[in-house]
Amino acid sequence: MKVSIVIPCYNEKGTIEKIVEAVRDAPLESREIIVVDDCSQDGTQAVLKESLSQLVDRIIYHPSNR
Repeated sequence: MKVSIVIPCYNEKGTIEKIVEAVRDAPLESREIIVVDDCSQDGTQAVLKESLSQLVDRIIYHPSNR
């Protein structure tokens, strides 16, 4: 069974990498990691695109804060 882990984020530039690392280190054999950015304005989107896009399965960018 695959476990889907959804990580919502909004203005998490300083913490999103640590959060993703902690989830990746969890002892799960079959998982997918999905990050949902809620239109961050602090540079979180740049971190997701530049550093984390290869480490997670999917990133969803909301065009406006919901």
